[in-house]
Amino acid sequence: MSEKEKADLERIGRDKEEIQSCFEKNLAFGTAGLRGICGLGTARMNVYTVRKATQGLAGYLKKQYYEPSAVISYDSRLDSESFARETAAVLTANGIQTYIFSEMMPVPVLSYAVRKLECSAGIMITASHNSKEYNGYKVYNHTGGQILEQEAERIQHEIENVDLFEDIATISFEAAIKQGCRFVPEEIYAFYLNEADQATSFTGARKIKIVYTPLNGTGRKAAVDLLKRKKFSFYVVPEQEEKDGNFPTCPYPNPEKEEVYPLAQKYGKEQNADILIATDPDCDRVGAMVKHHERYELLTGNQIGVLLFQYLCENGGNVFDKRLYTSMVSTPMTDRIAVRYGVKVKRTPVGFKHIGRQIDLAPEAFLLGFEESNGYLTGSYCRDKDGAAAAALICEMAAWYKKQGLDLIDVLDDLYRQYGCILDETVNLQTESLEESERVMKCLRDTDRVYRIFSGIERYIDYQESFYQKDYPKMNVLEIRFVNGSRIIARPSGTEPKIKIYLSASEKKSETCVMQIREMKDQLQELLSQ
Repeated sequence: MSEKEKADLERIGRDKEEIQSCFEKNLAFGTAGLRGICGLGTARMNVYTVRKATQGLAGYLKKQYYEPSAVISYDSRLDSESFARETAAVLTANGIQTYIFSEMMPVPVLSYAVRKLECSAGIMITASHNSKEYNGYKVYNHTGGQILEQEAERIQHEIENVDLFEDIATISFEAAIKQGCRFVPEEIYAFYLNEADQATSFTGARKIKIVYTPLNGTGRKAAVDLLKRKKFSFYVVPEQEEKDGNFPTCPYPNPEKEEVYPLAQKYGKEQNADILIATDPDCDRVGAMVKHHERYELLTGNQIGVLLFQYLCENGGNVFDKRLYTSMVSTPMTDRIAVRYGVKVKRTPVGFKHIGRQIDLAPEAFLLGFEESNGYLTGSYCRDKDGAAAAALICEMAAWYKKQGLDLIDVLDDLYRQYGCILDETVNLQTESLEESERVMKCLRDTDRVYRIFSGIERYIDYQESFYQKDYPKMNVLEIRFVNGSRIIARPSGTEPKIKIYLSASEKKSETCVMQIREMKDQLQELLSQ
């Protein structure tokens, strides 16, 4: 144990609440792997919890594969590289052929490497768009997609059987390299660029001014290289270009939020940019602001998904009978567009791993996968969302419409005129505990009250009921569908004390949609206040 760790333990030992917070439970392993605040303790992300998780993963892999192998990547967070090296050391000590990137690489490159190197698993050290205090450990299966529920349960079982002091096989990273741990060959990244480029080239439109920010994360390599490869003219926000796990200019580096764009807007005005693009630290998500009537407007994840889908339907060749895979909480607007072009829409549970699974079943039919939380993929070269490739595709799309005298807000307005307006909004309902979240869900399951407060209900769906299991796994998700096409979906977070409520209002005019969203919020407040 280092001197710093000893000092931290002494500090924690003087605070009963801190002791409880750090040691009252073990950091849970789920379908998103591990994620937590960095620090000492069984409930924190640290070298000890990483080693234990990796030992459990090693046990799982050795039971599943005759000669298991794994590839590891990491993002720009403060402990990511050291956690990645510890992971490599434990896997190598367990006799598992291990590859590790020699520099930070984004999620889509890891997903691609799993497939290209024919590995049994992949590990990404990242906390995605969480604040700087967090880090995480995401596990991928042999398809390059994130592990599914049954796989997570089996890995968790193995982790639970690991004694933190007696069962972990580990060596130094230097010893691991000597024992056969390899750095990922450089050509893997070059192959990824080739395939991502091909999967996002449709019209060749390039005349557009771009400001891009990687938010101090992994996009500074992949997204920049793809934009250069496509010969776009772009400017990178200098304060957010280099890796920095402190995220000094955007404490919560989430491209969904307008708060991360002030610097991009500043340079956008200086460069007279048409579009601002941001990717999160592990570069699986992308966001955009568009200049419209001389001011920048933030596009929601749903709006970007609708625009990309329309663009691909117009420029993707014969898209009849192709597939759009999107999560059950993403906008219904795509269904209306799909009817016109003969594209089939398949909705999945929340989590891009479910979209990746659908791609596996019919890769030749795949057109687009997207989640409302700003995750997109075209092309079947990987099985997770690709913020770098999506950034390049968004820029191409914006350039193509600019040739026609339109910005992306103009295109959205035209789609609303054609298909009717759908306004989507996500409400994060914070609760005091996971138990409180369950109390709220119980309240939402009081159908007598639901039908008394909400009018015009066409259907009430509880996805925990067996009737729906032919289409979805059992889920703690509720949906209210209204006769006018509007809907409400609610689901609790599995790791945080909050409930995500997805509202979709369907009307002819946007003003009426805004009023309907407001009314649904008021009705929800009335329901939950009783």
